[in-house]
Amino acid sequence: MYRYKQIFVKFLVAILILSFIISSFNVAEASLVLTDEEKAYVAEKKIVKAVSAQGAAPIIYSNSNGQVLGIAKNVAEEISRMTGLVFEYNIYPSPEEALKSDFDIFVGMPSNYAPDNMILSQPYLKSKTILYINSSLDSNNLDDKIYAAVKGSALPQGIKEENSIYFDSREESLNAVEAGKADYGYGNAYSVSFYTIQNNFKNIITIPNEKEEREYCFGFVKKNDLLLSIINKSINEISEERMQNLILDGTLHIDRNITISMIMGAYGKEVLTIAFGIICILLFSIVSYINTNRSLIMQNRRNEILSQISNEYLYEYSVADDCLELSEECVKLFGSEAVNNEVAEILKDILSDNTFDVISSTVKLPLANGETGVFKTVNLIVYDNKGKRDSIIGKLIDITEYATKKEELIIKSQTDGLTGIYNAITTKELIAERIKSKDEIKTDVLILMDCDNFKYINDNFGHLTGDSVLEGIAGSLKSTFRNYDIIGRIGGDEFCVYLNDIASVEFIQLKFMQLRATISKETGDVNATISMGAVFVYESKTYEDYFEMADSALYQAKRNGGDQLAIYNDKI
Repeated sequence: MYRYKQIFVKFLVAILILSFIISSFNVAEASLVLTDEEKAYVAEKKIVKAVSAQGAAPIIYSNSNGQVLGIAKNVAEEISRMTGLVFEYNIYPSPEEALKSDFDIFVGMPSNYAPDNMILSQPYLKSKTILYINSSLDSNNLDDKIYAAVKGSALPQGIKEENSIYFDSREESLNAVEAGKADYGYGNAYSVSFYTIQNNFKNIITIPNEKEEREYCFGFVKKNDLLLSIINKSINEISEERMQNLILDGTLHIDRNITISMIMGAYGKEVLTIAFGIICILLFSIVSYINTNRSLIMQNRRNEILSQISNEYLYEYSVADDCLELSEECVKLFGSEAVNNEVAEILKDILSDNTFDVISSTVKLPLANGETGVFKTVNLIVYDNKGKRDSIIGKLIDITEYATKKEELIIKSQTDGLTGIYNAITTKELIAERIKSKDEIKTDVLILMDCDNFKYINDNFGHLTGDSVLEGIAGSLKSTFRNYDIIGRIGGDEFCVYLNDIASVEFIQLKFMQLRATISKETGDVNATISMGAVFVYESKTYEDYFEMADSALYQAKRNGGDQLAIYNDKI
């Protein structure tokens, strides 16, 4: 635990050193490109009337001083900086009152709760849904319990109207569950965490609900294509790192009294060490101390809230010690000590590379259940006063679901829909690359083949049978040839195989005999046969050159009656 506190303190220092640099990068983003019509709209409109409802912090809210704060407000102000639009905010007690007012844009609208007539912008924030429940109750038995609903929000599936009590805001619903006036509720992770921290709830427990993810957008009830386009362009222009910074800034304004005893109880030794350093700093510059101390406190809050709200996992790599430490959240994520050690070694190998200077990258890591997760890493490199790398502070963002879907799409785009082997385009690309990189000492083989009398099979047995024959041939090819051989369907009944390191004609003849027997078994009563043309790849020629040779050999096999193998030579 002491080591984790050390990491925490070092993380604050690292962020402090790099925050100015990162902020500079964010400000220096590529300028927003607007059409002439959009520019004219900005110049004429200038003021945008923005509304929202109170009690949804830290998405958007007003504090006790009437100051409008929150994530959505930060995003709106970023849009203002990029476009020149000026947002004027009005925060109403409830969504109903806000929607009845005269406004241009509703700030901080969750997409799943938006009115049917509302047009939504691109989402700028995603949040998990959290079940918050009175600690005296069993989360598995909520059928007859009282649900703390928020006015204007639809009841979740399965919750009865007669078992619900409505409150004006999310904060009021949480207060009701804390006091026992209601039993449970659902809310976005940001708001639930915000009010739980601010109000120091003792009687509420929270449980993530992986089934529902909420997206927050800007909402329009008046059709305004130009403003919608400007907002969407702006959101898309904001980098991921900049958006993360805006989100974190929006979570910092929690009105909670912090006492000296609380600080000393949590970080006693660290506070004493820092206090000594503060005294030294004061000798040089009181102003510098004030600014630095304020920055540290703010970054402390950023890190603390990030770990509670955003489901991101922190780590620190010490360059001098060649040591990587995972935060407690990371340890929980990967489970067993053995898996955590393996994860630490993988990350350490990447980060210890002297050429490493990457802010963001993607890495595959083993999970406790034996599966592999895909994570995006975001790293901050800390340099000492001599310009040498001191440490790397980073976080992991789980993108497994996205990566899996992307991989599935890639595989789908490369395979033939009927047979499941490579399609024509992918087959050509893979073979061309294999020929280009071929070992000059070894000899490869390119084989073309097609089904004999396939038109007869389709005409007499039907196209379904024809498709079944093609599937049978593809299956036979996969079982006859090696896993690393390239096997593809390049036409209706035409197939292609590329084999590495084949030096004998006898081997090709043996594979042809095996293939004939397998196809005969796979196609049954149809008794399909194939003709095959092969060419040895041993010179510096192109894919097109060898394809033409193999095609010539295939034509010779067909001309000789089919159901046979022909190998290309110059006399064909």
